[in-house]
Amino acid sequence: MCRQLQIISLILLFLGSASAQAFNNQRQAFIAGLGIGYHGTDLDFSHASSATETDSVAGIATSVRLGFGLSNQFTLYYLSEGSWFNHDGDTWFLGLNGIGAAYYFSPRARSVYLHYGYGYSYSSLSRESGTDSSKFGNGYILGAGYEFMPHVNLEASYLRTNLADAIDSPYPVHSTSWRLMLNYLFY
Repeated sequence: MCRQLQIISLILLFLGSASAQAFNNQRQAFIAGLGIGYHGTDLDFSHASSATETDSVAGIATSVRLGFGLSNQFTLYYLSEGSWFNHDGDTWFLGLNGIGAAYYFSPRARSVYLHYGYGYSYSSLSRESGTDSSKFGNGYILGAGYEFMPHVNLEASYLRTNLADAIDSPYPVHSTSWRLMLNYLFY
């Protein structure tokens, strides 16, 4: 809970700072984005020595993007996509950190866009669970969105993670998430 308060405090500090408002309203420049939404996730706990066990969970989805617009229609960025949920009484976090790109069909707001990201995925339990370790692998995200006013967009995406070193552990080996996000992109 303390970590969540720290994250919320940092977001509010960033949103309220004068320098955060010093962007030029062009995507062809430095960009920073924050998003929050909802996810529905299917977890696959199948291991080589056990029968397939699956579960479906839902919770809060988060997104952070930092990068640069090569033009007003094409952006490259570092992305951090997260999915928070409860499973068996513990708070879990599934995430993806990596490189992403977005293509906007119009150089101005009221534009449909597509985005893709690839990187390393991870899964971890909350500190309260008594399990300190995280599991890592790879993953990708595919999505489409609509920037309905300058800086603000609604996005739907599919996030897939593969946690190769989760075999013989309580962590899911694979996860698939459908996400609906509301994002704000500073540019």
